[in-house]
Amino acid sequence: MEYYAAERSVTFTRIEELVRPISPRKDLIALWKIYRFLQKENPDIVHTHTSKAGTLGRAAALLAGVPAIFHTFHGSVFDGYFSPLKTWLFLAIERVLARFTDRVITVSPGLKKQLSDVYKIAPPDKIEVVRLGFDLNEFAGVAREKQRKTSGGNGGAPVIGWVGRFTEIKDPLLFVEFATTVRAAGVSAKFAMVGDGPMRSRIEQTISASGLRPDFSLLGWQRNMPQMYSGMDVLVSTSVNEGTPVTIIEGMATGCPFVAPDVGGLADLTKGTPQHSEGFQTYANGILVTRRDAQTLCRAVSSLLSDAQLRLRMGQAGRQFALDNFGEERLLREMELLYERCRKSRVEVPRHSLNSAESEK
Repeated sequence: MEYYAAERSVTFTRIEELVRPISPRKDLIALWKIYRFLQKENPDIVHTHTSKAGTLGRAAALLAGVPAIFHTFHGSVFDGYFSPLKTWLFLAIERVLARFTDRVITVSPGLKKQLSDVYKIAPPDKIEVVRLGFDLNEFAGVAREKQRKTSGGNGGAPVIGWVGRFTEIKDPLLFVEFATTVRAAGVSAKFAMVGDGPMRSRIEQTISASGLRPDFSLLGWQRNMPQMYSGMDVLVSTSVNEGTPVTIIEGMATGCPFVAPDVGGLADLTKGTPQHSEGFQTYANGILVTRRDAQTLCRAVSSLLSDAQLRLRMGQAGRQFALDNFGEERLLREMELLYERCRKSRVEVPRHSLNSAESEK
């Protein structure tokens, strides 16, 4: 996201040793550099995100004597990411760090319940729900091609899209298997995957081996995401675990209905009373699949592709749902109130510090 910050003239400090994989030497160096940075800046609040940065950032903040510490869980790495031993270790670390964290923040009610009731990270009264927020104007302003009233798209075939990192937790190979199933069922469709990652070569090989190459597009990383979503008739997720997936929110904002597995916080992105079918539930703005397999995904997506009016209604409901619940202004307002409550209960934080902390977050 460095390009995103640069385009908006937001300064940031890069710590080269702060990397995703566990590396004892780099992690210690990163901890020291963060600690020295906090000593120099002397902030009133430290607000961390993601597992690695959250661990090192909060440890450094404690060492530096920062008055108030917040941490946001955008999802959890306690299911499907690591071996049982590593998962146990990371849970133990998070439980200890939570004791020294003023507020643990989650992005959905479902994730809060997981963290408090299942993983025992912190008691419910210490966990706040602050939903994600974005500037969705560009997404909402994209005109849906032909309003997607019919199955337009590339060569008359509807376009089924997938967006994310090519990693095991996102299970992109299930999307390729699903595409094979769709074709075997005689459903006319094109498939597009936006993203990249370490599994790209395996994905390419599987696409070729399945004979899907003429109907498949691997588009790599893209910056003009509103345009990407506007060219999709249905957005499909295949993730093993999710918090609140940004891709689903962005897709909804452009009027694109979704089909996704019922994992993590995805249920919190649904609207209306579901209609139950074998293996999936249909909501006003999308479908949640309760059985993660290619056949069930195929049935769920086919139910949308066969009904253009249903896709249109879902797209309209999803767009309004995204704009009502995941706007930028709402996020800023809720975070400012949370910081203010901390100021009143813990320390007199100057107003300019609150604004600076939020703008740099």
